[in-house]
Amino acid sequence: MNVRTVDAQSYGGDENMERLRAQADQALAYFVNYCNHYGLAAKSFLSFGTDPIEELTKLAEVIHADFPDSIFFTSKLILQHDNWYIRQLTMLRQLHLRDVPMVVLPMRL
Repeated sequence: MNVRTVDAQSYGGDENMERLRAQADQALAYFVNYCNHYGLAAKSFLSFGTDPIEELTKLAEVIHADFPDSIFFTSKLILQHDNWYIRQLTMLRQLHLRDVPMVVLPMRL
């Protein structure tokens, strides 16, 4: 799954949007082909929007509806000084509230 953020700078007309879509499609095709090469089934999902967390959450819901036994792998960034606002913005929280199965891998910078 791939979500591309679209804002005023990245969206400069239909040509730029098509270029963004082509780049994203190419990246997704690489991973689908890689999986297929090793005998694994794969399907790609692409979305564009201004809020990446919202778009990722929507896309995850679509994927989970299509593939109910799917499990999402995510990471949780561990910051030395965290606050409530940062914790509220994570996709991890959004998916957890929707009962989507996940494996969380901690990440530290």
